[in-house]
Amino acid sequence: MTRILDPELHVEIVAGEPGRRRLVVTYLLDVPDDDGVVVTHLRDDAVVTARDEGDAPTRPLPVEFHLEGEATIEGGGVHPRRLERDVHRFQLDVEQDWWDTDQAGGTKPIAEFADHLAATITVRQDDRVVATADTPTVTGSWGALGPG
Repeated sequence: MTRILDPELHVEIVAGEPGRRRLVVTYLLDVPDDDGVVVTHLRDDAVVTARDEGDAPTRPLPVEFHLEGEATIEGGGVHPRRLERDVHRFQLDVEQDWWDTDQAGGTKPIAEFADHLAATITVRQDDRVVATADTPTVTGSWGALGPG
């Protein structure tokens, strides 16, 4: 059975482009020698979403990015894979005004930073899913208030 090993998600600063962030999903595709996917064309995709860790008074704004790739597997073994997509850093943050005021002039939160991200990886041969895995959640501030 084909397996996904060591799935990871990274958010990188794009050199020379302070307004951009690169979402990178890496993993190892472990294909047994006797698996039916040997010497075939595969499609892989990763869907990066915000995760609610319950550490804020509001839920994170919806975030969903699709990273797609293709590969031809020409034999069993472990095949390293890397999917990436550049996004604007504001897509990883909330609107600049992230609070509202109540009738008494106090503030109340209306949005939460997408500071916890994870990806679900799916590998397909034609229309058949041959492997899936989730990356661990990564935490950080990658938007306007983050580094870069």
